[in-house]
Amino acid sequence: MRFRHLHSIVNQLFLFCFIGMTLPVLVMGFLSYNKSSAIVEEQVSKVASLTITQVSDKLNLFFKKLDDSSMMVLNSKLIQEVLEQKSDTTPYELNEMVKNSKELLTSIMINSSEILDIYIFDVKRNNSVFSGDSLMSVPDQWDSDWYEAILKANGNTVWFGISQTSYLKKTEMGFPVFGLGRAIRSWETGEIIGVMFYEIMADLLIDELDRVQFGDTGYIYVTNDENRYFYHPDPAEYGQASRIELTEKMRDSNSDKKKTLVIPEKLDNGWHVVGVVPLKELTADSASIRNFTLWIALGAIVLAIGMGVFGIRIIGNPLVNLSRLMKKGEAGDLTVRSGHIGRNEIGQLGRSFNKMIGQIALLIERISKEESEKKKAEIRALRYQINPHFLYNTLNSIRWMAKLNRTNDVDNAVTTLVQLLEGSLERGGVFGTIGGELELLEKYMIIQEYRYENKIELYTDCPEELLDVPIPRMLLQPIVENAIFHGIAPKEEKGTIAIRVRQRGEDLLIRIQDDGVGMDKELISQLLISSKERTTKGMTSIGLRHVDQTIKLYYGNAYGVKVASAEGEGTSVLITFSRGKEDKYVQSAAR
Repeated sequence: MRFRHLHSIVNQLFLFCFIGMTLPVLVMGFLSYNKSSAIVEEQVSKVASLTITQVSDKLNLFFKKLDDSSMMVLNSKLIQEVLEQKSDTTPYELNEMVKNSKELLTSIMINSSEILDIYIFDVKRNNSVFSGDSLMSVPDQWDSDWYEAILKANGNTVWFGISQTSYLKKTEMGFPVFGLGRAIRSWETGEIIGVMFYEIMADLLIDELDRVQFGDTGYIYVTNDENRYFYHPDPAEYGQASRIELTEKMRDSNSDKKKTLVIPEKLDNGWHVVGVVPLKELTADSASIRNFTLWIALGAIVLAIGMGVFGIRIIGNPLVNLSRLMKKGEAGDLTVRSGHIGRNEIGQLGRSFNKMIGQIALLIERISKEESEKKKAEIRALRYQINPHFLYNTLNSIRWMAKLNRTNDVDNAVTTLVQLLEGSLERGGVFGTIGGELELLEKYMIIQEYRYENKIELYTDCPEELLDVPIPRMLLQPIVENAIFHGIAPKEEKGTIAIRVRQRGEDLLIRIQDDGVGMDKELISQLLISSKERTTKGMTSIGLRHVDQTIKLYYGNAYGVKVASAEGEGTSVLITFSRGKEDKYVQSAAR
């Protein structure tokens, strides 16, 4: 009693819908995972961007320190005097100035341990070079690329990329170096009087940049103003053009089908520090959230499947089964019954369905009996209608022979009439055979030959295998009688009637054709309609309507009689009925 309310389909559907609401929870979990992944990705991007900024700041400080030390050389009076070398300067004074200039360069190198050497080239006197290197082993540099680049820069700082070969000595150093160069102008005339070149060790810079990594495959690189690698984790890339398009802002890049974040930062000297950040690696921590969400989704799916199976067994299957039973009942199978007769609304519906089907079966059985009796009565009424018509015509023929004192013919005609009446008494049932009907027609023609003095000939053509096919009694005689009285009798010359029986598939076709006077189209259109609709009167239509209605009552509306005629050309009557369906229609109507 406490759980009776659970038997209600409304409550069952409510429970089903309530469980189904777990789906929004799963959707929210999925959205939450996506949101958290996006937040993690955003935070990773910020951290990576901050790291690139910090590296850029360090590089800016490093390069600025070197640039500032080069400014000390540019602003040095000693360097200016050495490069100017006035005409009144004695060799002793020149040596002292060179000595003091070297000491200046040496002090700069001491203060900046990364500076390997500083060279000053005298543009006016190409054979004059001095530096902080006491060995002074410098090959000829006047036609080198870096020397030309410094002259073209007009005093601006020129930076040169990392190389394993010394820019100045043209020899392998065993460690990487890079360079800085500037043109020295005269304070008085402004013309270029010298070229300064710093050769700098790159070990400290490379070590600092190598420590910056983003995951297992992320890295950082530095490019010059031509987007060529100044630094790259792979030394083979030094000086090569970058394959990544340089942009001013952070952007996404799908490299090798992996989502990568490219973070550029511009240095004060016009170069760029670029971080290549593989987001998938750096957001791997969010995988735990994803896995947890997947487990929730899997549990929800299992639960949904279980509830779906439960709902199908409790609610779905009974409704589907009941729907199928209704379709079978609609198709005419009234033996179906629902097995779901529980206490909920579906069970009540099943009981109501069983009760309804039972009542319909009883009603149809009652109607079937009534229709069967009605068909029998209609057939008898048609038979009673045609028999007086047949007797009228036959007795009228005998009367004419009696008036003509043809006593022998009268005797033979009466004998034949008795045989015909015996054949129409239906002692063996309402059905005979095609062969039996053709024999009755031959006897009937005996009477007509007496009356019309052998003016009419009857031809029959029926395959032997069709002679025993069942057919309603007296089905052909009314049509032959109409052919005689209304087709052949009105004309003076001799006439013929041909009967042909054929089978086409499951259908039988009997064609009765005469060469009489024929009928016009208006009369043909009136032959097979009911007496209420018919505008013409006469006995011709009685026989045809009898045959047509008998065929339809026994075999269905798809079969019946068709008439084709033309004035002066005779009449053809085609009777069609089914051989394959005779048991279904005949027994139900005539038993």
